Amino acid sequence: MTSATFLNPAMKVTRLVVGNERIPVLVIDDLSLNYNELIACACENVEHNSAFTACTGDLYPGVRKPSPANYSEQLKELFPILQSSFNFIDSHDMKVIFSAFSIATTPVTKLRPIQMLPHFDTPSVNQLAAVHFLCAKAYGGTSLYRHKASGFERITQQRLAPYRAMIKQQAIAQRLHERPRYITSDTTLFEQIASLEAKPNRLIVYPSNALHSGNINPDLGLSSNPSTGRLTISSFLAFG
Repeated sequence: MTSATFLNPAMKVTRLVVGNERIPVLVIDDLSLNYNELIACACENVEHNSAFTACTGDLYPGVRKPSPANYSEQLKELFPILQSSFNFIDSHDMKVIFSAFSIATTPVTKLRPIQMLPHFDTPSVNQLAAVHFLCAKAYGGTSLYRHKASGFERITQQRLAPYRAMIKQQAIAQRLHERPRYITSDTTLFEQIASLEAKPNRLIVYPSNALHSGNINPDLGLSSNPSTGRLTISSFLAFG
């Protein structure tokens, strides 16, 4: 990306509150003035195997490539909106601790059991996850979930140990490995509390400790080509 700025002054911001725990979610439509430039950047060097790679230790079911440096700098300009929307009133700054183009590519038969469940990124209460969709609606958006047995919708540090023990036992009992699939709706263990559609140039922001999962549609082929796959930019934002 060569442009000095990409934030659209006419972006449309919608704040939602979902679930029993009243989780704030921000949906920003028409985020970028340089939407096509972002896609072009994702497509650079795509013929080389090193353009997009699987990240070691990353449970994301696909491949990633670092987003442009100035993309992270521009995300920081959203600080006032995010600060008020997520009630980080005492925060003085926001750091982009991770940002990467992401494409879901893992075949259903190759999914690990943990990838068939809603997940959380961190138990920290000071981090947000942001997903910028660079693909069409058909590729699937993002959903938030409630763990039925515990009622948890967010996994805090205090909830972490009991939740991990419970979900491990449940996953084993459910024999998830025998029926691999991407989760896109209610299951025996989880209730979907919100489903947010994918839309080109839409940014969805939610707490990183919220239970969530991408609505990944394997029927579209799970292409690794950014021009034909489920292309997003995934970012983590830390408030301090």
